[in-house]
Amino acid sequence: MPRILMIEDDPHISDVVAFLMEEEGHRVDRATDGRLGWEMYQKGRYALVILDLGLPGIPGWELFAKIRALQADQGLIMLTAQGEEPERVRGLTLGADDYIAKPFSNAELKARVRNLLRRCSALPEIMRCGPLVLLPESGELNVYGQAVALPMHEFRLLQCLMQRPGRIYSREQLLEAMYGPDTEITDRAVDQSVTRLRRKLRRYLQNRNPIETEYGLGYRMAVLKDADNELPNG
Repeated sequence: MPRILMIEDDPHISDVVAFLMEEEGHRVDRATDGRLGWEMYQKGRYALVILDLGLPGIPGWELFAKIRALQADQGLIMLTAQGEEPERVRGLTLGADDYIAKPFSNAELKARVRNLLRRCSALPEIMRCGPLVLLPESGELNVYGQAVALPMHEFRLLQCLMQRPGRIYSREQLLEAMYGPDTEITDRAVDQSVTRLRRKLRRYLQNRNPIETEYGLGYRMAVLKDADNELPNG
């Protein structure tokens, strides 16, 4: 069941959109302001975000930028009363997948969501590094076919490292991948999360280390072999 996050402060619009999406078989989480929407987004995994621009708390444009910085391929529809062409062009130029102006047709909203979810589902969902298989859409990690439970920040940390095995990522880059830009959390959280990830993964990898430390620089994912446990030490 695709999970949708709707960030909209108008209760009537929120009720209508939630009803339409649930009719389509989607699960809908709702936030009534930008700050709550950002908190929910960081904790959840969503196939689609429907975002109003005229939000209290964190303004819609700022929230849009934060979501894009945290997950560049996040499916995102802007839903706003600002229907003039310059606003539409700005949103699409900055990376919105679609733009729907209020008032909107119920059938049009359903069709646009359906089309966007179909496009998103066609994107690559699986990341592999030797025996590690990461499923970003479902938020699952498998090691030799065994599911490994990870909290969201550890999942995003591993996802960043697995993009380019062998590449060194600084603590600042990893911290942003975990919590987004402008976080008040210190980079000590990266070291702690790496320690926990290593402990979990070593159980499946003959106690060898899949995440290597480059002292003074950061961390990198070891280039793991697919068929055996011959992992480089680090």
